[in-house]
Amino acid sequence: MFLVRLQKIKNFTLLFLIITTSTVAQDFNATAKGDDNAIFQSKFSSEELKNARVKLIPFPQNVQWGKEQLNINNLQVKPSKLFTSLLNDELKDICAESGIQLIDDADFQLKFSFNQEIPEEGYELDITKEGIHISSSTETGNFYALQTLRQLIEIDNNSRKIQPCKIRDEPAYPIRGFMIDVGRNFQSIALLKKQLDIMAKYKMNTFHWHLTDDPAWRIESVKYPQLVAFENHLVTRDPGKYYTYNEIRELILYANKKKISVIPEIDMPGHSDSFTKTLGYSMESPEGMKVLENILNEFFKEIPKELAPIIHIGSDETHIKNPEEFITKMVSIVEGDNRKVMIWSPGLEAKKSVIRQTWGSADAVQGDFEEIDSRLSYINAGEPMTQINRLLFKPIGADSKNKILGGIICLWPDVNVHNENDVYQQNPVYSSLLTYAWSTWTADITSSPAKYRFQVPPISTEAGAYFKTFEQYLLAHKHRYFKDEPFQYFSQNDKHWQLIGPFNGNDGDNTLMNQKSETYLYKNQTLAWIPATGNTLIMKQRWVNTGYFSESEPGQTVYARTYVYSDTEKVINAWINFETPARSNRVYSGIPKNGELDANGGMISINGTQIAGPKWQNPGWKTTRQQGWGLPIEQETPWANEELYWLRKPTSLHLKKGWNKIFVKIPYKTEFQNWMFTFIPLDMDGLLFSIRED
Repeated sequence: MFLVRLQKIKNFTLLFLIITTSTVAQDFNATAKGDDNAIFQSKFSSEELKNARVKLIPFPQNVQWGKEQLNINNLQVKPSKLFTSLLNDELKDICAESGIQLIDDADFQLKFSFNQEIPEEGYELDITKEGIHISSSTETGNFYALQTLRQLIEIDNNSRKIQPCKIRDEPAYPIRGFMIDVGRNFQSIALLKKQLDIMAKYKMNTFHWHLTDDPAWRIESVKYPQLVAFENHLVTRDPGKYYTYNEIRELILYANKKKISVIPEIDMPGHSDSFTKTLGYSMESPEGMKVLENILNEFFKEIPKELAPIIHIGSDETHIKNPEEFITKMVSIVEGDNRKVMIWSPGLEAKKSVIRQTWGSADAVQGDFEEIDSRLSYINAGEPMTQINRLLFKPIGADSKNKILGGIICLWPDVNVHNENDVYQQNPVYSSLLTYAWSTWTADITSSPAKYRFQVPPISTEAGAYFKTFEQYLLAHKHRYFKDEPFQYFSQNDKHWQLIGPFNGNDGDNTLMNQKSETYLYKNQTLAWIPATGNTLIMKQRWVNTGYFSESEPGQTVYARTYVYSDTEKVINAWINFETPARSNRVYSGIPKNGELDANGGMISINGTQIAGPKWQNPGWKTTRQQGWGLPIEQETPWANEELYWLRKPTSLHLKKGWNKIFVKIPYKTEFQNWMFTFIPLDMDGLLFSIRED
């Protein structure tokens, strides 16, 4: 079916050519200048997080824990004008989720009080045997207190318990957001509302709605209805699907009830093939600028300022003859309606009042601007395991001298999908969201070596202890709140490996398999095994010189080894992989041949026996290009499950009782290769990783 789809898509590419550029390259390059000598610093110590009675995400700025949990099978709300209908709906949802009854003569009371000294989004939450007391200065603060309350309730068999505590909390940043690109792949209002519900539970307050892009225009237009016509959208990308003004208002109002502001984005003048194809001229032309003025004014009439006070106008990845004229005119139109303007940066140069959303190097946008940090946050570029330390160990606004308003994590499903839910199956969305909610609310990690963004810190360090504890928080939420959702993350801090290299070609095969030395003399150099930790070990990340062997060249090979103790003889299921493709760009080494695990010749053995790869549905398939950006024909081919290790059938591995030696060969063939290796037992019960048999 995979190859059949490719053939069918050939017929479509002549109808509509997508002009694409490499966005993910700069997302990674944004981190290349980080300081590996920086000291790890955090406001919360690993010990404080470890000893917390409840694993709250995000963690409160200040908390004092009570001792024994209290029973709370029913609850009474003390009458108050502060208890609005919005809060009532939210409390009903919390009680329905936990099985608590709302009754008039309950044992437990909930009361609200006003405190003007508390910041707008802050709150105080006191839970004692006398009841629950929430204080804030706004409805938003009360709403966030309820979200914390939601996590403090524990269901224990048929009883409900709550953890007594005293919390004083407020966010570090006013913007804590999530961007979804629906211009490339449409998502229904129902699916978007589901994401808003999850955002709200983790105190994320900004939804960035990327509504237009090369494949399609997704906003109703009364004056230019042809923009949303079936025939003017890329035929493979949900042609004719768009949002009416009623639906846009509906979603914004729904978001507002969840204390989420919506930033609509009309991308201009780049990423506008659909616009140009439909109208016959480009956005920066005199005719195009007049059309955009009409479109914006119509949008402003339908979507008043109170529903969308910030308008994003894109501006990145474009080269036009009149950049100053274009951006000045568009900014003046938006500001003329008393709205704030937001653009991507790097992008067209705009006046100081415009908010910069950074996605490339921080060096490009220094100038005392208001900035929203989206660097190193692209979910579709993230490997599901290393994505978490990537988000956790880069402080929001790192390396920037601008006024940081917060951060927005981005989901760009560049490649075509079969259905809208595939976006969440193919990308580590929810593990990323929870990690980003933690970072943007707490601003906890203030300094960290840049290498930890791609490597798990050694467990012997404070950063390693912090990461281990954070993983426990993340996995606790996975098991409690995301049992029925794709959540591709597994614990990494307990996976201990050793790496050695680089060797040229296959030079290390026989030597390393047959000797147990800790060092080897190779080409007048002494090579030693070095420690590494994690489910995915990055030798060298594409586009940037970072990884365990960042100076290596194509044609070289690195080897890995570990020992896995099993309490019994057993067969386990494991995810095994040698290159994780970024879901932004269909350019990677391709699908291995039948019986092999790596298209570049990698192998894995257990106790000296090589593990055979599966029978692939499309053995030996490779993308047309091995570097740069994928051809339209391949961008329009949805990912097959076998291409992404977390979606394909796991590999069955036989372990003997006792110690089992795992040996891995990891060849580096091309500069565009994501040179890495993944090994994840899906059930660690009775297993232990160690770098030695002891």
